[in-house]
Amino acid sequence: MSLRTVAGAVFRREMQLFARRKSDWANPIVFFLIVCSLFPFAVGSESEKLKLIGIGVIFVGALLSAMLSLPRLFDDDARDGSLELMLASSEPLAVLILARITALSLGLGAALTIAAPVFALFYALPFAVAGMLALSVAMAVPTLLLIGAIAAALLVSARGGAILTAVLVLPLTIPTLIFGAGAALKVFYGEPPAAELALQGAFLLLALALCPLAAAAALKISTD
Repeated sequence: MSLRTVAGAVFRREMQLFARRKSDWANPIVFFLIVCSLFPFAVGSESEKLKLIGIGVIFVGALLSAMLSLPRLFDDDARDGSLELMLASSEPLAVLILARITALSLGLGAALTIAAPVFALFYALPFAVAGMLALSVAMAVPTLLLIGAIAAALLVSARGGAILTAVLVLPLTIPTLIFGAGAALKVFYGEPPAAELALQGAFLLLALALCPLAAAAALKISTD
């Protein structure tokens, strides 16, 4: 079979599993809802105050929600033996990992992208800002998953791996957080967000080029 056929089969399998296991998308959405709904109770109902913190809360909440899915990238396969088959495959491991991340990014990214502008209503944000938040989240989730794949590969089946993954991944997502939230803030203040979107896109492309290779190397190290 060609590499495209194998990668497509991996992609379809991951999408089917994502659709079948409702907890894979329901848990992050529920967590996202809890994070976004608690802050208005804490800071009060003053609309201007909510608008100032809303962009940051929603964007951070989306990133933290996406992190809940990182352990399932490899842990389930390590338990049922599928990981050994993937490692023994003659196809490039980085391509197989990229196919899995792409499927998870589409499924989870779509769910969080749809939820972000809805939750923006909690903070009385204008529709233009809510739309920019949705676009920024759609770009940030794949970036987070690409970076997180390296940590997930290093810590596959490790005890306490979820916490360690968060510790390793969160500092590396700071540029995505700055540029993604910054684009929505520019729209909020009536300024063009082109520079922030370009930088966020550049960071996504850099992660797309490097992270699958690094995750493949980390996976081989952790399973030796």
